Amino acid sequence: MQEIMKYILLFFFYSFGGWCLESTYCSIGEKKLINRGFLTGPLCPIYGTAAVVMVVLVYPFREIPLLVFILGIVVCDIVEFFTSLIMEKLFAARWWDYTYEFCNLNGRISLKHSLHWGVVSVVFVLMIHPAVEGLYNKIDSKYLKYILIIVLLIFLADVANAVRKALDIRKLQIKLNSFIKTLSDILAGIKSTVGDKYTTIQTEIYKHSDRIQEYKSQIDITFDKLESFLNGGSKTKKKSIEERFFYNNPFLAKYTRKQMERVRNLIDDIKANIYEGEEKH
Repeated sequence: MQEIMKYILLFFFYSFGGWCLESTYCSIGEKKLINRGFLTGPLCPIYGTAAVVMVVLVYPFREIPLLVFILGIVVCDIVEFFTSLIMEKLFAARWWDYTYEFCNLNGRISLKHSLHWGVVSVVFVLMIHPAVEGLYNKIDSKYLKYILIIVLLIFLADVANAVRKALDIRKLQIKLNSFIKTLSDILAGIKSTVGDKYTTIQTEIYKHSDRIQEYKSQIDITFDKLESFLNGGSKTKKKSIEERFFYNNPFLAKYTRKQMERVRNLIDDIKANIYEGEEKH
């Protein structure tokens, strides 16, 4: 039981440490204060998870730095890959993407970041964790249980609230993807008739007119919600969780804007092909 308690507390400690590093790095890059992470509180669970896994699987090999470097890459890449996959499945959007980086796997992990993880793993195993474990051993064991209960309750409440709000974003992302698929199908249908008889073109346009109008209304509503979240409201107003997700995750905001732009381009292409069909006849 004491060992389990230790790993849970280490998870929270390293989640906090990861949040500090990530928020500092992103704030410098974006030139604005970023409260990085999925949660409202100062925690990045992916760092806590990677740290605990490394303590269990890699720390025992601390006498062999090269092995620590290699195992650190493997462990951290696995955690990062599956975290990215799960987040995308849950929220229908990517929270980071290395697609355009050299030697990447599905845009979820890349060689550059893998090497970074390897270096961090060596520093973590040889320097950081021994110091943290030394501090942990100095804490009176009778206080650990109460610290764990308080931190765990706050964490679970934060997770429940964050997931509930993030699922609203997931619905909007799914709508965007649905718009893209449907509009692509409509565009393909219209393009296939261009160059044929005028009556065939008009029939194809008429067949899709109701669907286009219906989707236009849905797109307007969805875009209004997304624009509100992306713009983050007024500077004086407290940001909602949805607004904070976009504000603190610049890649998610860029990904969403890119999807919105794809929808707009598809609509423009549909209009262009309709006019092209009419001009040819």
